Formats: sequence, C-alpha cells, structure tokens
Amino acid sequence: MFNVYKNAESRTKSVSCLLAFTFEFKNVNVDSAQKWIRVAYEEAIAIKNEILQAEAALQFAFCEEYKSNFRAALKYNLLAANLFTKNRHKSGLAKCYTSMGVIYWYQGMYNQAQDYFYKNIRLSKELGDDEGMAASYGNLAIIFDELGKLDSSLTYYKKALAIYERDNNLMQLGSCYDNMSLIYLQKGDFKNALEFHGKGYDIRKNIADTMGIMASMENLGTIYIKQKNPDKAIEVSNQVLGIARRFQAKEDVKYALFNLRDAYEMKGDIKSAYQIQKQLMGLKDSIRNIENMNHIAEMEARFKNKEQEAELGEIKLQQKLKEQENEISNRKKNSLIIILVVSGISFLLISTLIFKRFKDKQKVAEELEKKNTAIQSQKLIIDKAYAELAEFNKNITDSIRYAKRIQQAIFPTKEKMQRCLPDSFVFFQPKDIVSGDFYWVENIGDDVYFALVDCTGHGVPGAFMSIVGVNLLNQALFESKLTSPAQILNQVNIGLEATVKQTEEESVIRDGMEITLCKWNKKKNEFVFAGANHIMYQVRNGELITHRGDKHPIGASYTEMHRDFTNINITIEKGDMFYLTSDGYPDQFGGPKGKKFKFKQLEEKFVQINSLSLPEQKQELSKTFNDWKAAYEQLDDVLVMGIKI
Repeated sequence: MFNVYKNAESRTKSVSCLLAFTFEFKNVNVDSAQKWIRVAYEEAIAIKNEILQAEAALQFAFCEEYKSNFRAALKYNLLAANLFTKNRHKSGLAKCYTSMGVIYWYQGMYNQAQDYFYKNIRLSKELGDDEGMAASYGNLAIIFDELGKLDSSLTYYKKALAIYERDNNLMQLGSCYDNMSLIYLQKGDFKNALEFHGKGYDIRKNIADTMGIMASMENLGTIYIKQKNPDKAIEVSNQVLGIARRFQAKEDVKYALFNLRDAYEMKGDIKSAYQIQKQLMGLKDSIRNIENMNHIAEMEARFKNKEQEAELGEIKLQQKLKEQENEISNRKKNSLIIILVVSGISFLLISTLIFKRFKDKQKVAEELEKKNTAIQSQKLIIDKAYAELAEFNKNITDSIRYAKRIQQAIFPTKEKMQRCLPDSFVFFQPKDIVSGDFYWVENIGDDVYFALVDCTGHGVPGAFMSIVGVNLLNQALFESKLTSPAQILNQVNIGLEATVKQTEEESVIRDGMEITLCKWNKKKNEFVFAGANHIMYQVRNGELITHRGDKHPIGASYTEMHRDFTNINITIEKGDMFYLTSDGYPDQFGGPKGKKFKFKQLEEKFVQINSLSLPEQKQELSKTFNDWKAAYEQLDDVLVMGIKI
C-alpha cells in the first residue's frame, strides 16, 4: 500500500492509499504512523478534500487513544465528526461514534460510552455496516463485563463473534476470543477460558498484531494467577511489561504490575510485592496527571508537501552519490599515507605510555603525601557542609511544623466538633508533619454539614490542597448559599479548576480530591450523602450497609465536560453508626505476611467495634492500624471519622 501511495496517479488516490497504510502501521509503530498521518492530513487540506481530512483526524484520535492521551483523542474525534456531519458522510460519523464511546469507556463514563455505541449500532444498521455493528457489540460486552453483568457480556460477544467469523476479520476475531476468555475465567470455567484465550492468541500471533499479542499475554497472566501458578504469571507479566513500556502503553504497564504484585504475594515474596505496590501507587497519580496534561493544542507547523520532500530527497541523493565517487577516487591515493601515519602514531603512543609509567612510579610517594593532605582538607570542608546542611534541614523542619499549626487552625476545633457532632470521633494519623487528608464540619440552622476529604498526594503539596479544599467548601456553603451536598460538590469541582489552572494554554489540573460530604437535619431526622469517588459505611444492629458515591473525583477531568454529582437520601435510626474513611488505612502494608490491610478487613472492623463507646472505637482503630503497620513504612495519610445517630 505504501508503494501504491508513492506511485499514485492522482493526489486524492495518493492520500487515500497513505491513510490505508497508516491504519495498519499504527499497530506496529504509533509514533511513526502519526508522522505519516500528518503528511496525509496536510495533503488533504491542500487538495481541499474534507472527507480525507476527517479520516486523517480520526486516525490521529486512534493513535492518541493508544497512548492514553484521551483528551487529545476526543479533540480529534470531534474535529472528524464535525467534518463528516458537514459532508453528510454517515459511515465516517459511525466510526467516530465508536471511537468516542471507547474514550468515555476508558475514563469510566459508562453511560456516555453506551450512548455512543448504541448510536453507532443504529447508524450501522441503516448503512448495512455489519462490521460497525460488531465493533459496538464487542464494546458493549466489555462494559457489561466491567459492570459485573457477565451473561449480558457473553451475549454481546457472541453477536460480534458471528459477524467476525462470517467476514473472516482476523484482528477483531482475535480480540473477541481473548475477551471472552476473561468472562469464562470470572465464571470459574477454566477450560473455556484457556480454549478461547488460545484461539485469540494464535490469531494475533499469526497476523503479527503486537498490541493484541500484549493484551492476550496480559489476560494469560490473569488466568495463571487464578489457577494459582505464580511462576508462569510472573514470566508472562514481565514480557508484557517490556512491550508496554516500549509502546508507552500506560494502562498496560499498570495491569502488568497488578499481575506481578499478586503473583509475588502468592509466592510469599512479600518484599517484591511491596516494591511493586509502591510503583503502582506512584503510577496511579502519574497516569492521572499525564492524562490531564493532554490539553487541546494548536496544530503543529504544516509539513512541506510530498513533492517538495521528494525533490529535496533527490538532491540529497545526488550529493551523496557524488561524495561516494570522490571518496572512492581518493581512497587508493591515501591508503599508504594512512597506514604510515597510523603506524607512526601507534609507535609514539606506546613509547609515551612506557615513559609515563616509569615517571608515575617515581611520583607515587610524592602523590600519596599530597593526597593525605587533600583528604584532611576535604574532611574539614565536609564537616562544615554537614553542619550547614543540618542547620538548613532544621530550618525547613521548623517551617513545616509551623505550617502544621496553620493547617490545624483551619480544621474544626474540639469545641466545634462537640457542638455540631457531639457523638463522634476522628482518628487522624498523617504520613508526614502536614497532611493532604482533612475533615470539615459546619452548622447552619438545623442542618449539620460534615465532610472527609482526601487530596491527591500527602505532605506539603497535599496540605496546600487541603487549604484550597476548605476554602472552596466554605465558599459553596456560605457565599453561594448552596444547601444540597451534590450542588456543593459541583461548585467545588468548578472552583478547583478555576483556582488551579492559570490560562487556557496551561489548563492542566494536576491535583484532585475525593470527598464524602453529608448533610444531617437533626430536627427532621433527614440524612443526605454525596460522594466524589468515596464510599460511606453505615452499621445498624451489627449489619453493614455500604453507600457508594459517584465514581469520579473532584478535579482531574479528562475533558472540558463536568460530570455532576448526585444526592443519596439515607434512612436513619437512633443508634446507627456512620464511618467515613480515606484510602490510607486499607492501603497500608503490614501484618504477619506484609500484605495490604484492604477495605474488606476495615469493613469487618467497623462491624466489630460499632457497639463500643466512641473513645474505645477510636482507640481500637488506632491500635489495629499501628499493630498492622508495625515496622513497615506508612504509605499515605490516614483519616477515619465515626458519627453516631
């Protein structure tokens, strides 16, 4: 196809062939494919062909999606969709719907993703495009898988599979087989899991689909872990990690590390599992920050048209041939001279080295004495530098301790907690001197508002974010006069973006917050909860009730669109206990086997202690956490609140 592009009779056919080439080539080398897509895009602009411009923009979106640059991918999709709509090109618009659905799916926005997949199915039926329908069937199957609806997922996979088998679409057939293997794995059907995985892997290997092979190996690692075969899982996952890092596929790096961590835990190699977990914690923030940095940029300077490039290449080729002719003609004349010069230089070098070695031996004693003197001088310098460094470190530590006093001043006082929430406790144990976790309580009339907030990071950066968070909550409540927890979270989300980003060119929200926010009207006995990527627990008569907030945090959005938060009305009875927690407690490594504490064990703890007095509950949570942590490093800030109705 590339050869056809170079020899095409018309510019339109040339661009079409080049886009067909890049569509396949992106599966081998994404960065190189993007360079050729740009050539095609500029040529399509030059010939004023908007359909080809849209096709090139759509391929840009595919490449950015491969690299997890979702915001850039959405930008190119919207550009393509506008051009296709303008030119009434329904088949192109259908492809945009599929691609945009995938982008929203990657970000956990399942409702938006399903809307676009169903749009694609309707349009594909109208066009008679079975391949387009099959793609959306497969994508819907993946979403149902992630939502835990395994039977629905298998139903849609089988619909897609029927079309791919009929049309012999090997690339999609391999993907479909491999994804179905994971459904069977979750259902405990190891026989079908291995059979379908083998089919998918063989197809992807035969067609040299590198990204597909990596996905198959990823899934195989998961299967080995479920079969309790950690050695095989480690072998396969290390191969995946190498490929994923070469392709800069951040999501695949994360999944490979997950499998490696679980495999090492299964082997009892806690040290290796702990090191990988630390990588995962760093990667979690890294992925979030990198994805947020993909803001909409202006198009790069246009490439010179390919005729100019060809002309320049021809000139360079003629120059190179001429240089080669001159080199060959002079080579024979210079051979003897070069040999003599090299021989003479070699003789001189050897003589110089022998003489230098002789002189060095004479200077050994003298140099040793000089070195001893120098060492003593260096020791004095080092001692002085150490003293200065110790003083500098003390000044920094003193400054941070003073910052702790400032941060504590914005936290609710004991008197305020006693007035607003008399039956409550707070277990607060920062990782460093200052914290990224904080709690907030306010009272307006009969309503008590309280929140637990986990800012991205810990230490000094987290502490700065906590101050921003307190101010935004106060503004929403007292200045904007908002009364609904969901409305307050929406206002805080908008306010955080406005506070952190400076200009449109620098619109990168590197930090976010996860919040549990509640409103309790004691007079009416009404309780409303809204959560930003947080869970709240309620214990009644020894039974645990879980309330899940929305699955997106405050800030750190991939697109310009804000996702609204929702209220959850909770029925309460006297004696109910509510527990709010950040992820520092369950994510802590420790215990006899050096594993994570995990949310499940924390939930069991809440049920176990809820009948104790509030001071005893706080003491039990503190003792359990510190006994579990023991000699292990504390990984994050720890904050747990308990409120009794």
